[in-house]
Amino acid sequence: MRDTAGDPEAEEEGRYPPPKLAWAIVAMLFVAYIFSFIDRMIIGLLVEPMKADLGVTDTQISLLQGMAFALFYTLAGLPIARLIDRKPRMRIIAAGVAVWSLMTAACGVATQYWHLFIARMGVGVGEATLSPAAYSLITDSFPKKRLGLAMGVYGLGSAVGAGLAFLIGAAVVRLVVEAGEVSVPLIGAVSAWQLTFLIVGLPGLLIALVFQFMPEPPRGGGATSQEGAPLSEVFGFIRSRSAALGAAIAAVSLVNFAVLGSVSWVAVMFVRVHEFSLSDAGAAAGFGLIIGGVIGLIGGGVITDRMDGGSPHGRLKFCAMTAVTGTIGALIFPLASSPTVAVAAFILFFASAAVPVGAAITAIQQMTPAPMRATIGAVYIFVVNIVGLALGPSATALIGDTFYPTETGIRYAIVWVAAVGFFGAGLLFALAASRTRSTPAPAAALEPAPFLSTGAATDS
Repeated sequence: MRDTAGDPEAEEEGRYPPPKLAWAIVAMLFVAYIFSFIDRMIIGLLVEPMKADLGVTDTQISLLQGMAFALFYTLAGLPIARLIDRKPRMRIIAAGVAVWSLMTAACGVATQYWHLFIARMGVGVGEATLSPAAYSLITDSFPKKRLGLAMGVYGLGSAVGAGLAFLIGAAVVRLVVEAGEVSVPLIGAVSAWQLTFLIVGLPGLLIALVFQFMPEPPRGGGATSQEGAPLSEVFGFIRSRSAALGAAIAAVSLVNFAVLGSVSWVAVMFVRVHEFSLSDAGAAAGFGLIIGGVIGLIGGGVITDRMDGGSPHGRLKFCAMTAVTGTIGALIFPLASSPTVAVAAFILFFASAAVPVGAAITAIQQMTPAPMRATIGAVYIFVVNIVGLALGPSATALIGDTFYPTETGIRYAIVWVAAVGFFGAGLLFALAASRTRSTPAPAAALEPAPFLSTGAATDS
């Protein structure tokens, strides 16, 4: 092994897994994230055939999309994160992927509404394992000069998954629906919407199998898999960094509020305002999500790795800067008279929104001691999704129905939700950046110990 004494950069590199292994871990997490978004969103493409077969209402379907998934996704995240901070993370991810894949497939054999409700609860619980474990694994796999890019690549899975759902989901569903009733071995005759759930759910079992055999990088400080921080220490840490953590998490929550309040209705807006066909609206939204995601998550990751030495202060400062461009995009894309300008401004808006997905959580993980990273990540996920997923889409619909009850009124509702959300996020990111300017990093003892090929940490 090369002598790294006296070379701080080389010493830091030596505390992490080899780059090929680290990027292999990110690649698998990225693939899992794509599948998680397809599995959680596919139900939105099957509303009509499900209603026809089960005799349910739009409200009942919305409960499957929202409450059944989101409530259990957020609530299960906290106890699961405590487990992630104490047990092997790869095996927990493997179990989670298997659970959500099987529960998605279980939707394909459901014959009653309550079967679907329970299965969607299971999808939420399974998916609650992925991001807290991913944040912890990625932070333990990369030095800070590459951490933002790595976290951005993982976060890109959400944009790609959502974009693919818009781009190819409708086409796949249409082909399956045209096939009518199909006979599946060991299951029997299933309708088209049931077959769709089976098709998108079962491949996840192969991903779960891969995670079962992925090597586990050592935790920061060489902590063993049973050394998660007690809750008293977690609460103490949150109190000690309440201003910075609170402002950063609240800022991302407002970005999520703006994004989900817009993305949930952007295809409808393209149809109603610009008279797109449904397929054209899906293509515009899908390409916008993927292109904007690449710009914001990959480009933002590269930039924030270089700002202020890759510090939390530099990352949060850049988030505040992109909130300005996000607010501008939020004002333009719903109100533009030209569909070309609307799509271009939507890309600007989503690219700006994508930056904090990688940069803000990277800053939060950098500020957090290793034995509690998954737990703090779960708190972050809980707050961000309660504000964004539970409130964003409904706020847009409520504003539109109440104040702009016309065919094209949805565009004005989007402006209020997207622009106000982003503007508030910018102020909070600036506050969080100011509170991290002089904040010390976690103690050196919490940094990863030198990486060995066996995946174990040294005792020194």
